[in-house]
Amino acid sequence: MNISKYQGQAEWGRTSIRCLQSGKGRLSAWGTVLATISLAWTIVLFLYWPTVHTLVDAWIASRTFRHGFLIFPATIYLLWVYRERLTGVTPARSALGATVCALLAWSWWDGHLKGDVLWQQVSLVAMFPALLWTLCGTAVFRVLCFPLGLLAFALPVGTAVEGWLQDFTTAFLEVTLNAVGVPLLREGYFITIPSRKWEVATDCAGLRYVLPGLALGYMYAAMVYRRGLRRMAFLVLCGMLLILANGLRAFSIIYFDFVGLAEGTDHRVFSYLVYGITIVFLGWIGTFWADDTREKATPGWVRHLGSA
Repeated sequence: MNISKYQGQAEWGRTSIRCLQSGKGRLSAWGTVLATISLAWTIVLFLYWPTVHTLVDAWIASRTFRHGFLIFPATIYLLWVYRERLTGVTPARSALGATVCALLAWSWWDGHLKGDVLWQQVSLVAMFPALLWTLCGTAVFRVLCFPLGLLAFALPVGTAVEGWLQDFTTAFLEVTLNAVGVPLLREGYFITIPSRKWEVATDCAGLRYVLPGLALGYMYAAMVYRRGLRRMAFLVLCGMLLILANGLRAFSIIYFDFVGLAEGTDHRVFSYLVYGITIVFLGWIGTFWADDTREKATPGWVRHLGSA
């Protein structure tokens, strides 16, 4: 009778049981942590509701920031996509994260006393990653910090660059219209052609397209790339192409109006068409830089872009 054989089988059985128990323990720990995080985030929303209200008001008031309504759900989706990267990582409390939370609470109060609405908004949005850091630990936060960065796009910021975007778009129009032989007179942000006079207004500068486009690019970079340099390079590419796309949009509207092919609602058609093509192109070209290790954390619909 081969006793060693049965001893080996018994040991294998005990090892399997320990692994199952360990796995169940991790699942139980994660379930508790997820429930705690959900409760903590809900409490923060309740305690700082006046600041949440100012964010919602900003999203409603301007189409430039309307994408803010989608940022929180999109962040939750990214965290879900990243769940496989947390395999083997056990959540733990972090004193450093708790310290950051306390500093952010003080920062919000300071902004409240000074009447600085934007500073209150920044402090509030930063509390959500800080709470996750506190409740899950540094190891988990290190994995999730990039997808959590998407929350920054919920802030109504960026209007400071609108003047520069107006300058660029106006110069782009002057060069491209001259290149195709359209006679024009440029006066500041006004461009006069034989058919009519056009103004490169603040709304036409492109910020309302660049910000949502960058948010989409950020999500894409989070799902496809692991290396920080590739992520940053892709975001820079997104910004450049989106700004160029806005110039091309404005050029298309003016040029096709000049030749009598675009009037009234056709302007929106050009806008949607140009930006739709730009986003698809960015998604397609981005797959050529993708990391070899992206398979586990990249949704199938993103991977299929590279094989299309």
